Amino acid sequence: MTRVKLASFSLAFSALLAGCPESAPGVSSQSPFRDKWRTEHEGEFLALDEEGLPVIGDILIGSSDDSRDNFINRGDVTVTFDGEADRIKIEFRRFTFAESSEAADTIFDKLEMWAFNASTNSPKKPDDMDEEARCGGENEDGDSLPWQDGCAVYVYYDGQNQLQRAGVDIRVTLPADYRQKVTIGTTDNVIEDSYPNRGNVCVQGLDGKADIELQNGLAFVSVVSTTAYPDCPADLIADCENFVDLNTGEPAAWSKDCGCINNDYDPGNVTVESLEPSSANITVDVPSGLWTSFRAENAGENSLSDKNCPSTIGEIGSIVLDDAANDPNKPWLRAGIANKPEAAPAGGFRVDLKSNGCEAVAEVESPDDWVPDVVDPEADIRGKTEICAGCLSGKSCEDLLPGS
Repeated sequence: MTRVKLASFSLAFSALLAGCPESAPGVSSQSPFRDKWRTEHEGEFLALDEEGLPVIGDILIGSSDDSRDNFINRGDVTVTFDGEADRIKIEFRRFTFAESSEAADTIFDKLEMWAFNASTNSPKKPDDMDEEARCGGENEDGDSLPWQDGCAVYVYYDGQNQLQRAGVDIRVTLPADYRQKVTIGTTDNVIEDSYPNRGNVCVQGLDGKADIELQNGLAFVSVVSTTAYPDCPADLIADCENFVDLNTGEPAAWSKDCGCINNDYDPGNVTVESLEPSSANITVDVPSGLWTSFRAENAGENSLSDKNCPSTIGEIGSIVLDDAANDPNKPWLRAGIANKPEAAPAGGFRVDLKSNGCEAVAEVESPDDWVPDVVDPEADIRGKTEICAGCLSGKSCEDLLPGS
């Protein structure tokens, strides 16, 4: 399907684009349409200064805040760390419900990338944002603009209100040496009873920090860190690995006095949580042997005699479970630490997973799977959390995300 701009439309359809109410849920005469992937931005991404110190500490991708009338993606978010050095690539795949492909293309034209420093103020339409807050691209004089710390990649709908049936899948490619934070948010696209399209998340090659919120989708995170402190300089990591206790002369790897910890570097971490009371399946793959502290739980309604959503900790190394989080009568909560160096304080690479529901979730993940007469698609229980070593190995995000 190609995107085209038509010269004119009927007054009724123009009124719809201006923000008039859409059809009531479940009774729309429209069909789902999804565009192909399109590059929205590709440019410089200098995460480190000349001394190797981070100048970009966080990048925000998508939003799970559905209280606004705009800036909602309602789709999948994919982040991979296999891009060119010092470069970022952002791609959009737009989707909507419409009466025809021509009408869908017109809606797609109104779904734009919004990339500004989100720490300056609340998102506003691009023309009302300060030029200094723009991320990437060019200013009015044609000068290149740098990618800043705290930049957000949101979806902006150029109209009165964003249509409830419209959204965007977002794909961001970052360089492998970016070891700071990625903040990801998305929601579901469920206004049509026959088309519950979930907002899923996939992150591959993480060697830093990720904070993820979603609704009833699937989340997959693949961690590649070889140390619990991935943004600590190599010489300080070596100091910690070979640290010797000055009082005893004995090896004390990762003592609290070693360089990374004593200089207040933060450990890597992954936090994934479903919005209350949503039910998400969450899987995080960490390298076997990585010093990891973890908590995986389902906070919804669970019962051993009825439905429950277990939390599973795979063979990630030498594990010590917390007594309070290892109750055989509560398999939906597990917490503990793995591969902790003997002299190390509590901590390590932190993994926190939480699904706030354990309920049946239906999904239809692409227009090709849509059956208009089936207004109650089959559903499966979601809310499981899993920490594993190698369970996502060899699988791309396209392999993992349904409907890709």
